[in-house]
Amino acid sequence: MDKILNVVVCGTRFGEHYLAALSRSGDLGRAAHLPRYRLAGILARGSERSRALASRLDVPLYASPEQLPANIDVACVVVRSAIVGGDGSALARALLERGLHVLQEHPVHPTDIARMQELAARHGRRYHVNTFYPHLPAGQRFIGYASRSAALRRPAFVEITTSLQLLYSSLDIVCRALGAEDRFVCTPPLALDGIAAEAGQPWPFRSLQGLICGVPFALHLQHYLDPADPDHHSLVMHRIAIGGPEGNVLLANSYGPVIWSHPIYAPGYGRDDAAASYLLDAASHSASRFNRQPTALTFGTEHGPSLNQASRSDFPHAVHAALDELMDADAPQHRPAWWKAHGEAWLGIMRAAGTPQTVACAEPLPPHPDPLAYAEETTP
Repeated sequence: MDKILNVVVCGTRFGEHYLAALSRSGDLGRAAHLPRYRLAGILARGSERSRALASRLDVPLYASPEQLPANIDVACVVVRSAIVGGDGSALARALLERGLHVLQEHPVHPTDIARMQELAARHGRRYHVNTFYPHLPAGQRFIGYASRSAALRRPAFVEITTSLQLLYSSLDIVCRALGAEDRFVCTPPLALDGIAAEAGQPWPFRSLQGLICGVPFALHLQHYLDPADPDHHSLVMHRIAIGGPEGNVLLANSYGPVIWSHPIYAPGYGRDDAAASYLLDAASHSASRFNRQPTALTFGTEHGPSLNQASRSDFPHAVHAALDELMDADAPQHRPAWWKAHGEAWLGIMRAAGTPQTVACAEPLPPHPDPLAYAEETTP
């Protein structure tokens, strides 16, 4: 495909990752049938950071949607949305009204999504929400295995550990793995009965249960944040497991690794005859599929990347995957029912969990023992 789409990036904080991805799109080794994306400008308020990035990347800096030239095809809105107190939703509407396709960074209220999709349809354009983490290589591996497994048999459970900031993307990962348009129900969190005060620190997680995509789930949700630094201080970003008695797949961290494991099962374990002994009948026990299967397997890399490595490879991959999904009219995530179901789950959990605690958080201390040194020390 020879089509090259001109893209403007709105916002330069997290938007810097979009800028990096688009400014080096020529060396990503993308498939020939996919569109190419060209960084054609920055739309920002004119901070020192924005001016310096525009100069460094040799692209125009625009102050308002009205200044954008007619050859811009796509806008990436990487500005806080209305539900978190930002101008991103209003900016997305203005860009759709100018006839641009819009990719908006999450979270976005489901009502705003529905209105934006309707507005995009009226202008013959596309609007999409980017939850980012499902498009990282680790997220794609996790979703790929879990969805293929779920297509054969319904999982027995979903287990999620995450923070308030990353709940939205965690739910999208699960919805992509299982199919969003199914029943959601959530119970109130387990009562702490006064023991939280005895901990001497913020209670780390509220625990909720219910059905998501029709599958029983258990959620451990970090229920405090630092309002002065709301993007940081997650105890766990994304740790998600989906599976059943035959095995489960685990996204150990937002960036990987992805690990499949299974509980052991020994047929005939309760019998008392000689054939039930693996010492007396080693051949048949060795041939059993339950005994030949590794207890755990890693999909992809054995460990997650450093942030330096992720920003060079994983982030550009995710940005281009999200843009490709925006431009794919047949992607299931374009269906209004998708974001309606996702939004009901997100809002349902937020309401059930209640008002979060606000805490002033310090910079995290270095880990001890040093994990790299410990890994080297304990590797055979």
